[in-house]
Amino acid sequence: MGIANGVNHLAINTKDIKAQIKFFTEVVGAELCALYWMHGATKTFHGFLRFGDSCSFAFVQSPHTVNSKAEPGEAAIDEPGAMQHVALNVDTEADLLAIRDRVRSTGHCIVGPIDHGFCKSIYMAAPEGITLEFCTSDGRRIDEEAWIDPEVMRLAGVTPEELEAFKHPASFVSQGGKVAQPPIDPSKPVLKVPIFKAALTMSDQEVLEKLSETTPPVQTQRKNEVKAA
Repeated sequence: MGIANGVNHLAINTKDIKAQIKFFTEVVGAELCALYWMHGATKTFHGFLRFGDSCSFAFVQSPHTVNSKAEPGEAAIDEPGAMQHVALNVDTEADLLAIRDRVRSTGHCIVGPIDHGFCKSIYMAAPEGITLEFCTSDGRRIDEEAWIDPEVMRLAGVTPEELEAFKHPASFVSQGGKVAQPPIDPSKPVLKVPIFKAALTMSDQEVLEKLSETTPPVQTQRKNEVKAA
């Protein structure tokens, strides 16, 4: 007890929650399982895209989201695409209270638990402006019939037909890695990191050969290797 066991959800700011939902369901294969007014935030939507019962991607759309870039050293907490908060997962409420004890015993403040209906959470500040949440759903799956608000759905521009597609993405059958890289389409998001941008015009084999780096920074010899010698 007293330590998280994974990321429950990562919440990202957005100016267009429908576009993010469409991308993460159609392209990535996640399932829309919640879309509602964010608790404790004015005029703000919260949407959850499920990968597993205790692992989701979340988006936050707020009228406070801005387009301006933060100055060096400042946290762009309202910038589209910036992290709004990160929630780490624990299995039970007892684990949640153990985390709270651990944090408070180090002299740091932490708030909660707060019951959000499908999970209970505690919150604290981490260095460099990170809002850190620990939460537990006690193994319960989010009920999308209860947590997709028709009012928020309409305000986000999601039709009933789109909702069904977002809740139940089309199934996909892998071709074992044989699908070729498509031509770069400027209308779609494109990698901007120079090394990855350059890789878009390479073959998959070239990417593996030229970009891989498997040598660890410290060379070690395991005990069993010593014994075998």
